[in-house]
Amino acid sequence: MNLTLRLAVLAVLGTAGICLAPRSWAADALPADNADALSTIVVTAEKREEKLKDVPMSVTALSGDTLDKHQYRDFRDYAVMVPGLSLVSGQPGLTTLALRGQNAGGVGSTVAVYIDESPFGSSSALLNGAILSGDFDTWDLQRVEVLRGPQGTLYGANSEGGLLKFVTQAPVLGSFSGAGEVTGESVAHGANGADVRGVVNLPIGDKIALRVGGFDQDVAGYVSDPSRKMVDFSGGHKYGGRASLLFQPIDSLTIRLTGTSQQSNYNGTPDVDVNPVTFRPAVGDLQQERFVNQPSSFQYKNYNATITWNAGPFSILSTTTYGILNSDLFSDDTNVQIAPGVTFQTALGGLGATLDNLVNLKKFAQEVRVSSAANDFIEWQVGGYFTREQGHLFQHLVAIDVPAGTPTVGLPVLEFAELDSIYKESSGFGNVTVHVIPQFDVQAGGRYSKNEQVATESLSGLLVPAPISFSTPASGHVWTYSAAPRWHIDADNMLYFRWATGFRPGGPNALPPGAPPDVPRQFGADKTSNLELGIKSTLLQGLLSIDAAFFHVDWTNIQLLEIVNANGVNGNGGKARSQGFEWALGYVPIHGLTLQWTAAYTDAKLTTDAPGVKGHTGDRLPYAPKWGTSVDGEYDAPAFGQWKYLVGATWSFVGNRSTDFGSDPTAKTQVSLPSYNTYGARVGLDNDLYRVTLYAKNLSDSRGITSYAYSGAPGLNGSIGITQPRTVGVTLSAKF
Repeated sequence: MNLTLRLAVLAVLGTAGICLAPRSWAADALPADNADALSTIVVTAEKREEKLKDVPMSVTALSGDTLDKHQYRDFRDYAVMVPGLSLVSGQPGLTTLALRGQNAGGVGSTVAVYIDESPFGSSSALLNGAILSGDFDTWDLQRVEVLRGPQGTLYGANSEGGLLKFVTQAPVLGSFSGAGEVTGESVAHGANGADVRGVVNLPIGDKIALRVGGFDQDVAGYVSDPSRKMVDFSGGHKYGGRASLLFQPIDSLTIRLTGTSQQSNYNGTPDVDVNPVTFRPAVGDLQQERFVNQPSSFQYKNYNATITWNAGPFSILSTTTYGILNSDLFSDDTNVQIAPGVTFQTALGGLGATLDNLVNLKKFAQEVRVSSAANDFIEWQVGGYFTREQGHLFQHLVAIDVPAGTPTVGLPVLEFAELDSIYKESSGFGNVTVHVIPQFDVQAGGRYSKNEQVATESLSGLLVPAPISFSTPASGHVWTYSAAPRWHIDADNMLYFRWATGFRPGGPNALPPGAPPDVPRQFGADKTSNLELGIKSTLLQGLLSIDAAFFHVDWTNIQLLEIVNANGVNGNGGKARSQGFEWALGYVPIHGLTLQWTAAYTDAKLTTDAPGVKGHTGDRLPYAPKWGTSVDGEYDAPAFGQWKYLVGATWSFVGNRSTDFGSDPTAKTQVSLPSYNTYGARVGLDNDLYRVTLYAKNLSDSRGITSYAYSGAPGLNGSIGITQPRTVGVTLSAKF
């Protein structure tokens, strides 16, 4: 096909507004008959290996090579490549993930996070699971998989919106190899950052291999506080590593032991103080004013043992996980509004207040699956799952003298609050695929889950008339289902329909014994039901890839963070609907040039009133843009000798969004945030062993708003999180 015709095809598709679902961009082997063809990828979205183009659901997979070349190291970097993924991010380590608009400001997460076979993070709504999402660094990954729509049948709790899975590189038997990378970067109006990364694969005989990698990163700050004469203090230090041992005593048996650790420490928050009406800086560009510093730290540890035995007619997989999540957030709450127009400073007669908020989660999980071998008639999978989670939340509210920012002498601690919780869940699940004819099959599955919980709270301090301690139990159970007919029109085109349900567990509310009767003692599970119609096509001898999906999601009994009779509780209220379409297009118009276009239209809103959070029918769900899109292009060609050069650029757009319900209690229930664009670029030289890349993020130095709080800044101003200012860096990497 000549160049004119290829470009005409792309133009026609764009003009027609073809609805395309996310695809994978990975470095698999290209078809032998067309070296320019777009590649596909093998994923484990349905807990078995299969080509992405055969998975009957909307999935994005970002390869490790793509993540490295773009320097995408955390949620905020690669979210632009995932249609329908929206973030609420005030700072690294505190990020709410939402897919297809499923965010209502609740405490529990609607998107499950996995590392290989390990679930990570809290299943309950008692440990800030919505914002403590497990933002693992992407070094030495095979890929990141993002599954949109409920995944309750195979992945259980908290996957009612979808799933984000980190797939790590496994050790390779009989091969010695490694890689290293050094990066330096500079943030406009801020400081400089740098990191070093390395990994080595060590064979130990013929049947054992060990893979060890790690990274150490200085994170550049870019927010200042003129009142304390502090400049670019919002940076920090991030480091971690992974060790994985693979043992294969016989061909049919593999044992893999993996340990992952990551620690992030930040000197302060990157909040910017703004006028709550105009969003103009209240102090100055990239500035805030506080009486004390607000450091934070986040620790992730995850240990997993996975045993796989292929017994011929079936295979057995056992995966055992122990995970630890610790966070420590210290905040200056002096100007936080405890009532409209009333701050802690006002209520305390001119004194300020600081809050130390610590979270500790220890999670054990065990899953066993038995799967049939692939065949032409019927395939099945059955399994059982158990988890026990022990949580501890500690809050320490202290009065301070202002403007000194030191604890008030002679005044007792205002409040000690401790919340200990236990969450136990047992579930069984099954999935079957019937091949009616070679071109048509039907998948169906179900899962039953039962949980038991108890929360124990202790309160003491100056603001508590008498120390109290009390426990609240709760239990619940839920069924989830899925069904997916799939028709392979031919080898390159597949049409599918998917119906799936998901849930987020309910639980106890920690309330004092004297709480009024109208305050709920526990809250129920909320549920989603998703209908999806999609097509996945490969055309023009592999030069054009189209994935498309329409979806409709009904969300019922939504979990909300409410104020009931002066008590802050988790509650249930209202219904919501999210519907729209997602697409991705990949195209190779000429040799060496690859174009990718991903986008999503999401119409997510309440369909009934939610009075507990001042929500009304028709209100948009928080932080869900109607439109989001990105376009990426990369051209590579021979340079000299064995070297080739690459030139690439990315444009992304995030549409206007509404904030949390009740974000502005003095006016509307929500505040509208403006849309924003970001631009990135990269140029480099590569000879398959060595690579040097010059990259830039946010070239236009946009101040895109990623989170909003109506209080916290002096003068009843608000605070916002923003996209990192223009960042320019260079990376040197090598393989051996």
